[in-house]
Amino acid sequence: MTHKMIEKEVFAVISEIAQSFKNTGLMLNERYLHHLFSHLIQEKHNSLDLTDNRKEILLHPEWPTYKKQTKLLFGKYRGDNGKYRPNRDGIAGFIDFAIGKYSRPEIGIEFTLKFGWSNEEIIYDFLKLLDSRNPFRTSISLNFILRHSRLVKGKSLENLKKRMNDAFKEAVSRLDGTIDNSRKLYFVIVELDRFDNRRIWVYDKNIGTFKKELPVFMD
Repeated sequence: MTHKMIEKEVFAVISEIAQSFKNTGLMLNERYLHHLFSHLIQEKHNSLDLTDNRKEILLHPEWPTYKKQTKLLFGKYRGDNGKYRPNRDGIAGFIDFAIGKYSRPEIGIEFTLKFGWSNEEIIYDFLKLLDSRNPFRTSISLNFILRHSRLVKGKSLENLKKRMNDAFKEAVSRLDGTIDNSRKLYFVIVELDRFDNRRIWVYDKNIGTFKKELPVFMD
């Protein structure tokens, strides 16, 4: 399959999850998203067949950006007071899923799922996906903000929108110019309450901000 065909399938799965994932309570963590994505993408294309030596593995969970044994020599990072930055003496960053050839995957995908906004975790994910030292042609980030009650309103909503855009700007700042502007970005943030109301924002490179799309309300 071509990159464009695989990319289209991945976008469709990410969009499906963003619009249909349910807030079932405190039992949830990011691993639920990982397993759901892996299940849905493999329904479309069997990209992780570990039983057939004739097939090339295209779906790589926890893909390391740096690993000498397998000759992955891409981005390295180091945390300082809980804030991660590129560092030539650092360690690998791990990508939740990479798709393509193991040696140089073309799509990188990161997920977060937390009750409330997880600022540093999201910044670090953005940073790894934007870093030109990593080989991706397409970077995807899907972030769920779960609410114990209703979606936020008023000042809290304005603060949330500011945090989204500030997180992106902070990731760019930490990269200090090492960004591939030709890379396709599909960064999605979903706010989801326990009544299954959701807001969905998608980053728009043309205007340099997250914009609200695909609103779904099920009161």
